[in-house]
Amino acid sequence: MPSGINSQPLSVPKFQMYLQNNDDDKPRKQVKVRPARKVTIQRTLTESCNIMKRLSLVLVGVGCMLFQSAQATLLFSEAFNYSPGALTGNVNPGNSIAWSSGSASGFTIASGNLTYTGLADQGGNELQIANGASSSLFNTYANQTSGQIYYSFLFNATAADSANNYFTALNPGTSAPNGSGDAINAYYYIDGHIRVRGAAQSASAGTGPVLTLGQTYLIVEMIDLTAHTGSLWINPSSSTFGGGTAPTATASLSGLTATAIDNVGFKAQAAAGGPYLVDNLLIGTTWAEVTPASVVPEPATCALAGLGMLGLVLARRMRK
Repeated sequence: MPSGINSQPLSVPKFQMYLQNNDDDKPRKQVKVRPARKVTIQRTLTESCNIMKRLSLVLVGVGCMLFQSAQATLLFSEAFNYSPGALTGNVNPGNSIAWSSGSASGFTIASGNLTYTGLADQGGNELQIANGASSSLFNTYANQTSGQIYYSFLFNATAADSANNYFTALNPGTSAPNGSGDAINAYYYIDGHIRVRGAAQSASAGTGPVLTLGQTYLIVEMIDLTAHTGSLWINPSSSTFGGGTAPTATASLSGLTATAIDNVGFKAQAAAGGPYLVDNLLIGTTWAEVTPASVVPEPATCALAGLGMLGLVLARRMRK
């Protein structure tokens, strides 16, 4: 090796330098070249953020599909989310059909909202039914000619009744509640009992417990148009809400004669009594549809949602 030449190996500079981009010997923009390790780390973080964002979108999509599936066969719902005043003429947001004509004094939208522990709340206001002048009204849904139809609502009697009065019913042919001819209805008796009745049944059939004034109850009725039977539940256990099987009924009916239903109606009686408060109407073909449970996120769901949010935060920071 020639003398004077250093035999030590040359150190390789770190690739943290600026390159001059020359074009016709004119100075241009300086480009910073980063070490390969830094580039790899940044690329990995970016890909992780993209995965997290996609996971968040997937979770949202799955949640929407599950919600839509649960509501797929819900026939009717009513939260009475209208301004205080007469119910008559207000248009149901689900079917875009107005409640039929009736006495404004008998059916009033009142400020307030009935709730029941463990049951999903629709919000809105509440319906007040005041007796003293005979009147009725109804709204409609798709005609049903077979199978089981469930009807749930919240009920609160603020004062004792002076007679045995039916106040709500499911019927065919867009007919208002009429008592003994109803496909299935609910009575509030002078002794404080709730009773369910259907066509060809005595008024005392399907007796429930005595209700406490001022307390909100969850009432569920079912009519089986194929088996010609009916059932009544009062305050079913919240552990059954949203379940696939209905619990043991409070009372049952048989020998019903109805072959179709397509509306839900209310009745105010001439005899003084009440008022009653009604809220959170749901009509469907399964127990789960009319007893939706309050949504409580499971730990795994919360963890996945947290990861999705983390991905969004990291993606935002990477853009800065």
